[in-house]
Amino acid sequence: MAIECNICGGILFKEGPYGRKSRTGKLPVCADCGSLERHRLIRRVWSCIPVEIFGQKQVLQFSEEPTVEEKWFGGFEVSIYDSRNSLDLQQIEREDGLYDIVICNHILEHVENDRQAFREILRILKPTGFLQFSVPNPKHHAGTKEWGYPKPEEHYHYRVYGRDLLQRFGEAQPRAHILQIEAADAVTGDSDFVYFTSLDNIWIEAMQFWCKEFSMVRA
Repeated sequence: MAIECNICGGILFKEGPYGRKSRTGKLPVCADCGSLERHRLIRRVWSCIPVEIFGQKQVLQFSEEPTVEEKWFGGFEVSIYDSRNSLDLQQIEREDGLYDIVICNHILEHVENDRQAFREILRILKPTGFLQFSVPNPKHHAGTKEWGYPKPEEHYHYRVYGRDLLQRFGEAQPRAHILQIEAADAVTGDSDFVYFTSLDNIWIEAMQFWCKEFSMVRA
């Protein structure tokens, strides 16, 4: 039986840019919706949360991507850097406590001061809100390596993150509860970490309950 994309239901997959395959040697890109392995594994985690709780939630998502469905939420705002509704993560031009949810996937590695960005995101969240974020391949590196500049040969990233990420952002905002969830893409079998963060421990406890099929670590 063909494995379906859990975002669009497609069953045809193709190579990524420059002929890229997944770490497991599989074709990573859904030919129908264009999702990558990281989008699908993040969607697996979101799919564990009862969708009815999202009905009135106000969301800010950095960059366009298919990990969630806009129709799930009461309000959905997208910020695309240097384009539509561009916001600087290091100084977000939004008032305190405005959003219920912020989504920030594969963005923080492009930000010079990622710790400041982390604090800014938590500032614009409601006290009971949460942040969902991810970065490229932290599972596969022991520690974060900083370059101090956007390195061209590394997709203009300022750093590569490692398994010390929980400590890194825990120190940036000691009041934050951070949950690390390890999930795998059913299409390629590739796995990595997805993070949920809140200043409200109740959200993190709820995520632990809903996502108990996954391996988790919290800080």
